[in-house]
Amino acid sequence: MHNITTLLRHGLLLLALGFSLPAQAAGPLDKAKLTLVSGQAAAFAPFQGRLTVVNFWATWCAPCRQEMPMLSAQSVKLAAKGIKTVGIALDQPEQVQAFLKQTAVSYPILMSDGDGIAVMRELGNKSGGLPYTVILNAQGKPVKQLLGILDEKALGKALAGL
Repeated sequence: MHNITTLLRHGLLLLALGFSLPAQAAGPLDKAKLTLVSGQAAAFAPFQGRLTVVNFWATWCAPCRQEMPMLSAQSVKLAAKGIKTVGIALDQPEQVQAFLKQTAVSYPILMSDGDGIAVMRELGNKSGGLPYTVILNAQGKPVKQLLGILDEKALGKALAGL
């Protein structure tokens, strides 16, 4: 307890003298304008701090729709290991809502408001193609990028050793 008090006292002293701790630069998803499917503003912050699988998709993308049942099943298994999964739709909210009524998805879906392609490019998808899956480490940095349809084996291989 004494050590913690001393560290806090020194840290506060450094701050009082004008020193600052290095700030972690905001990543593309921190700066992205995201909403829930309902249209309510959302942030990527709740998905940070753990290994996170982020899947960019759209209802008009046949490979995206094809891989979603696998991603949904895997997200449940991954959650048990402390790995989060989130989908980011590059689409119209009405179409996403209709799709989600027909297709059960076990992970959260966020909407990107038009800057989704730019966000994907910042995360390594230079072509802007879909589906695009990026795996972020606990600090929010991309550690694996996967362009195109995924299957269980490819996802497992991408996550191995992380």
